[in-house]
Amino acid sequence: MGLTIKQAAVVRAVFHDAVSADEIRYWLQRVEALIVAATPFYFIASTVPGASFSDDYRAIQAVWYKQHKPAFRVYCKGLVRIASCAAEQQRLDTPALHAAWGVPYYVTTDDADGMRWVGQQLEQADAH
Repeated sequence: MGLTIKQAAVVRAVFHDAVSADEIRYWLQRVEALIVAATPFYFIASTVPGASFSDDYRAIQAVWYKQHKPAFRVYCKGLVRIASCAAEQQRLDTPALHAAWGVPYYVTTDDADGMRWVGQQLEQADAH
């Protein structure tokens, strides 16, 4: 007898229209809050075709990731990128990106497939 509870958050970010630097910071603050709370999470991200990002979004993201990389790798249990087409999927699904994130990483063009992958990761975590 006994009880084991495992809990993880699923964060879904859909970038669309004109994404401002403040919106990038807000997204990163939400992820940081999970890390500070020691909450395991899965992150699912997609970018709607035609979306644009502020000129400094990559710099903001890079600085944040450099500061939070060790903790991100502890609490992010999986990262899913939903690509809008096969060409984007190929661009995002590279060995370099898998290595850069340092967490289980999955790229698909199908939302439901991405959620199934998260479910599989949860099941595998329960098995250990």
